[in-house]
Amino acid sequence: MLKKAFIVLIILLPSALYLYIVSKDKAPDKDSSITPVAAPAQEQPQKYQTPDH
Repeated sequence: MLKKAFIVLIILLPSALYLYIVSKDKAPDKDSSITPVAAPAQEQPQKYQTPDH
């Protein structure tokens, strides 16, 4: 039983490591001078309407 749990952890380790690295890369740098873009006042109407079911 313990061996199966260990195998599952070994299989999932690369995915967890990848998610950890990607989430660290998404964090904005403190030194960057990127200003946030203001949201538009009104949302644009949908281009295509979906049927109501």
